[in-house]
Amino acid sequence: MGRVGYRAFRLSQVKGEVNGALEAIVRHPCARHRKHMNRAPGARWIAFLFGLLLTANGSMRDGGAVAAGELISELQALRLVPEHPTLWGAKASQRFVVLGTFADGLERDVTAHAVLTLSDPTLATIDSGARVTVRADGACDLIAQVGGCKASTRVQFEGSSQTLPFSFARDIGQILTKRGCNTSDCHGSVKGQKGFKLSLNASYPQEDYKWIIEGGVYKVLTTEQSEPPKPRINKEQPEESLILQKPAGVVPHGGGKRLDVGSMDYRTILAWVQNGAPYGEDDGKAPIAIEGLKAFPPDVVLDPQGKHQLLVTALLSNGRNEDVTDQATYTSNNVEVAKVNGDGMVEAVSTGETAIVIRGVGRVASARVGVIAQPIPNYPASPGSRNFVDEHVFAKLRKFNIVPSGLSGDAEFLRRVCLDLTGTLPSPNRARAFLADPDPDKRDKLIEILLASPEYVDFWAYRFGDLFRVHFTARQDLRGTHQYKDWVRNRIALNKPYDQTARELIAVQGWGGTTQHYYRVTSLMTPQEIMAEQMRVFQGLRLECAQCHNHPFEAWSQDQFWGLAAFFGRMTPVNSYLILDLPSAVAGKTVNHPRTKAEVQPAFLDGTTVPESKLDDLRMTLARWMTSAENPYFARATVNRIWGYFFGRGIVEPVDDMRSTNPPTHPKLLDALARHFVERGFDIKDLIRTIVQSRAYQLSGEFNETNRKDLINCSRSLPRMLEAVVLMDAISVVTGVEEVFELDNFAGGGSTPPGTRAIDLIPDISPSNFMDVFGRPNRQALPEPVNDVTVGQALHMLAGSTYTEKISMEGGRVDRLVKSGANNREILEELFLAALCRLPTEYERTELDKILDKDPSRKENVEAVAWALISSREFAYNH
Repeated sequence: MGRVGYRAFRLSQVKGEVNGALEAIVRHPCARHRKHMNRAPGARWIAFLFGLLLTANGSMRDGGAVAAGELISELQALRLVPEHPTLWGAKASQRFVVLGTFADGLERDVTAHAVLTLSDPTLATIDSGARVTVRADGACDLIAQVGGCKASTRVQFEGSSQTLPFSFARDIGQILTKRGCNTSDCHGSVKGQKGFKLSLNASYPQEDYKWIIEGGVYKVLTTEQSEPPKPRINKEQPEESLILQKPAGVVPHGGGKRLDVGSMDYRTILAWVQNGAPYGEDDGKAPIAIEGLKAFPPDVVLDPQGKHQLLVTALLSNGRNEDVTDQATYTSNNVEVAKVNGDGMVEAVSTGETAIVIRGVGRVASARVGVIAQPIPNYPASPGSRNFVDEHVFAKLRKFNIVPSGLSGDAEFLRRVCLDLTGTLPSPNRARAFLADPDPDKRDKLIEILLASPEYVDFWAYRFGDLFRVHFTARQDLRGTHQYKDWVRNRIALNKPYDQTARELIAVQGWGGTTQHYYRVTSLMTPQEIMAEQMRVFQGLRLECAQCHNHPFEAWSQDQFWGLAAFFGRMTPVNSYLILDLPSAVAGKTVNHPRTKAEVQPAFLDGTTVPESKLDDLRMTLARWMTSAENPYFARATVNRIWGYFFGRGIVEPVDDMRSTNPPTHPKLLDALARHFVERGFDIKDLIRTIVQSRAYQLSGEFNETNRKDLINCSRSLPRMLEAVVLMDAISVVTGVEEVFELDNFAGGGSTPPGTRAIDLIPDISPSNFMDVFGRPNRQALPEPVNDVTVGQALHMLAGSTYTEKISMEGGRVDRLVKSGANNREILEELFLAALCRLPTEYERTELDKILDKDPSRKENVEAVAWALISSREFAYNH
């Protein structure tokens, strides 16, 4: 390209640097501090003296929010949480949090500064930790006062004389969990520690009970013991039990001291052993078990010095709730944003957002924490919601003090939605018409045009072709490959309900077409490989780690993995072209558990085995379960994956890793999208329409001071690299030169027909070095997102034929413009509209005019401008 091309390219860089400098000047943050600079100093002295007064009265509790104490004078309202709780059972207790709303709009934890009283102290007591403990049945008000503000909530006390029956799962399991004995880096690891194995977070209490009572060393691939098992309890001399001596430090313990001799937990375990170490509650079938955990608040917003107490409630199988704040364990997913102590007190570290993962007995919950640099007291009015997507997105932005960017311009929207829905750039004429159209409904009309276009069908057939792995398999030859590709395209063209598509794919039998989904080039995949892939695609779950042992980071067991794999055990290639599910006796094969070596019976995730009446078509039985409206994963996994295509990341990210320890950024939005998807009959096109019609999708990519670093809350449009096939087609469109794709020899050799687009290709039939370098999936495995720029890509931009030869070819766009005698304005408008869907700015016109008018030739100069455009970041990304 030479010096001219480089200069044109450098102009775009200089433009970006100048704009960045101007923006920094315009948005200088000094104005943010005026309110605090002008605040009367006396207010802080009043807050300080008030804090001293509370301390003198004995009502100040440790661990309170520092920032809240400094701002007490600005307190406007109070509330107590949880609201109207019912405490059930003897010695039942509940911690409370007092929340204060301040003049800057932020709600802070002010429990440490509150005076708490009960309207009837004979019913319960309240301690310095804001914990209310029942004495007798009845009801009374809990009252909180901070300065001149008061709040109250009604508390009900029931069953004060009833004691929960002992349960190993609940009573011993929660001690093991709280003390960290069963974490993934201790006895809850794959093999346990020092011969002692526990399930992660007491997920499988019956297994834990066996290892403690009977002893033994866990081995991954066998149940055989190389030496006599050594129990962890001693019924004759309970104090000598290893389960007490090691964590109490009486004997050497690699995990350090976890219990104090004589502590409440120590006494609980000791009493259990002294009573014969029963499992309790109907020998393993506990009628009162913990069925779930709930964290409050689900969203926490902190200022830079903020602290906030989390509350954790256990949802019991008898319909009651129990406060387990003190029995849970807490982990911050990003300690550089916020840290949390063992009691659930969250403390700000630096601006950003993270999740606090909360573990109880076999259950996990989470709370999102945002640390903001500065509260926004005059938060702008809502920009308006176009559908329920916006309601959820903007509600969180408001809570987290993030101001969304404005609505995208027409040019920005046009390019974005055309690429997202059709993988294709609009023509310059179409762009001109859209930009000039005054119709206020033109965006919705454009969306409908695109959704009804053949380009939409082609592009989404390509995307689902990646997901469903439409590729060549030698076992079924090219006919089967093209049948499979046509099947996928047909589902998109007819807008088949996605649950039906999934069932047909999971349960397929016969020859050709969709049966290729289960092949890797030459051989049928194994039952465990097939199952793991289907669960990732249709349930958003990664179960692979449970193949050889219980999952190290999630409550998925090895038994669950193989129970699901058994649904695929009867798949048999009858000949080179046919797959059937044959009875085990005919197929001559079974699915055996790698550890016990026993034949595995098909079982769903909840452990339910398949009845005899449904053994004839196992995969269809599984497919119906996987795609049912009651299935907790199918709809959520699907909408999360589709969302990821439009926002560059899923509400859960990665999109197929929906584990409890990887919580969604917008849990309510994810649930709402899933409900909408089910209610609309699993309609993919309707789901896409709902997303792209939302204002959240149509926001500008321009950032402000509050959302500059936001990457997860949809407060602005984030740039996304064009997929390899889309980039290839886009370059062809801008240059006006079609790409000629070669066919592999086994596919007959030669070239593809004229007009073939990159998105129409099957990767292993049509090799392309360019698309491989830019991350085209080979479809031998599930696709992974590509967001990293590589040296190879840079070299292609500088010297690759796709970038350098197309722009100068005879008959191409540059050649036609030069030969037509077009003036500078016409040339620039044509190239900018073709590549960026916008007109050049006056600054760009002025500077590029200088390049177009230089020597040695006009054509070389136009080529330089065209190369600069298709090499720019603005072109290579959707934004």
